[in-house]
This record gives sequence, structure tokens and C-alpha cells, in this order.
Amino acid sequence: MPSDVQHNPGLARIVVINWDPEDIGLLQSLARLGEDAQLVCVGHHDPRYIERSIADETERPEFSYRRGQVDNQSIERFTTFLRDELDIRSARAVVVLPHHGRSEPDAFSRLACAAIKRACEDDPVPNIVVAVDDPEAAFEFAGHGVATIFYDGFLRSALMAHACVDLAVFRFLVELIERQHSVQLLPIPEALREKQFRDACIELERDEAGAPITVVGLYSRARGGSRVRSRLELNPGPRAPLRDAAGLVALTAAPNHAPG
Repeated sequence: MPSDVQHNPGLARIVVINWDPEDIGLLQSLARLGEDAQLVCVGHHDPRYIERSIADETERPEFSYRRGQVDNQSIERFTTFLRDELDIRSARAVVVLPHHGRSEPDAFSRLACAAIKRACEDDPVPNIVVAVDDPEAAFEFAGHGVATIFYDGFLRSALMAHACVDLAVFRFLVELIERQHSVQLLPIPEALREKQFRDACIELERDEAGAPITVVGLYSRARGGSRVRSRLELNPGPRAPLRDAAGLVALTAAPNHAPG
């Protein structure tokens, strides 16, 4: 795990702020994007602690780690760090996680977003997603260039928004809820057969058992010669027709998290 950050212009850079070793599964999910992504993590731990913490991981994604955090007294220093050491403006996406070691993690996430915007100066900010602890803190991020704010009660909108914007962040969000949700294939209701993917996302909120669902893709089957090919397509686009699909791909509560 290199500790320096050397930007490769040929790679899509994904920066994760407030990363902790217990979030190694999130990096593993992002690493499945293949060699076209460069993962950069920022956190308050000493790099030697990071090495020790993930030493026994059998699936260790390649990523770089830098020590850094922000508070009211260090926003200018953190801005300089993001601009000069991380070149944050060249990132494809930035994910800001809550710093759970602090009493008001959402406030510090807001400072991190402010620093990102300052570091980009006159350039466009990267695609930013913020995971917040308190949904009522969402308004605090207005004006900081945040694309989506994610929290448990905003699952449907957060997933669909980032599926449309950035597949890497979409997979990151799916990983966040992996232990609480499962993927299932659903039949397409006849009332929706002549409609589009966005209609299924808006109209379908529960499965036959009454569990909340989030529609995330389409399942299709096509015959090629003597073979039948199956295909799962995440976020086919809002106007994708449902008439040719064999089913819907949806996230639903895992059995041990199903509503009682």
C-alpha cells in the first residue's frame, strides 16, 4: 500500500475522505472496477496503523493513503493539502464519510466539502457524495458542490442519482448497504410493460411480500443461434423500454432485516 499519491492521468481517481480500516470492504467494492480506477484514501490514522490493521486481509485492494483531517482551525491547511498534495480537482469522484470519532461528524464533513470547493478554485468540483449521520443535517451542505447526500432514509434517491452519474459511486453505495439488503429479480407488471425504466423506479416501491424495494436495473434474455444469453444491466437509463426486458433487478431488505 503506497503512502504517496502519484496521479496517473489515465486512471479515474476516486478519493475517500475520513476512511477507516473497518471500511476496507468499501475499497474492495471500488477496486472491482478494475485497473481504470485509482483509489486514494484520507484519514486521521498514522499510515503504520493502517498497514497493521489490514495486514490479515486476503483481498487487499491497491490504494494510497494520506493522513489528513479538518476542523475549524485547519480548514485552510486542509484546503492546501487537497489542492497541492492530492490535486483534488482532477478526481473523478469524492466520497466523504462521517468521522465517527467526533461528537458532530456531519459538521466536520461539511467543512471537508467546503475545503474541496476552495481547493478547486475556479475549476468545477468533482462528483461529491456525502454520507451523513443525521438526515436533518442535509441542508448544511447547500452551496458546497455536493451532488448527493446519502443516508438510510434516502436510499432510493441516492442510489438512482449516482447510478446515473457515476458507476463507481453507485457500487460504493451498494456496498454500504450490502449487509442489510439483497438483490432479487422481479417480474415486470403488465401495467408497466409499455412504459420506461424510470416509470418502474417511481411506481414500484414494494415487492409482493410488502418489503420496500429499490429498482436498479433490468434483466434480459436474448437468443443467439442455439444459445440463450442472459444479461443484467444496472441503470439502463431512464428512457430504456421495459417491453423487451425479462425482469427487473431490485434491492430489497435481506431476510434478517425484513420489516417485522
